Amino acid sequence: QVEFALIAFGHLCVSAAPEREAMAMVGAGVPRGFTAPGLLTGSFTFAVIGIAATFAAMTCFAKETPNITHNESRRLGFVIVWMSVFCMWLIWACVYMHQMVPLIYPQHIHK
Repeated sequence: QVEFALIAFGHLCVSAAPEREAMAMVGAGVPRGFTAPGLLTGSFTFAVIGIAATFAAMTCFAKETPNITHNESRRLGFVIVWMSVFCMWLIWACVYMHQMVPLIYPQHIHK
């Protein structure tokens, strides 16, 4: 009798052992880490926001002044947009992942 479980891309392949039938649900009890669906969706959303903000910075807000050329203004806008998007994504990802595995559970006091 062969007993094994293979975890690949968040899917659980069930073994032939009857005691493992409880794990037959796809993804049941399998930690997904960085491949959690909500984390991937949020990361994709921040990437789309970054691309849209880059387009806006390059076309609408880059202008030439006596102190900076048009090309330098575009590069500065690119750096500011992506640094901002990365920082906002990092804070969001930390908050999201902290909610995935809470460290503090409420304690109910019965009177």
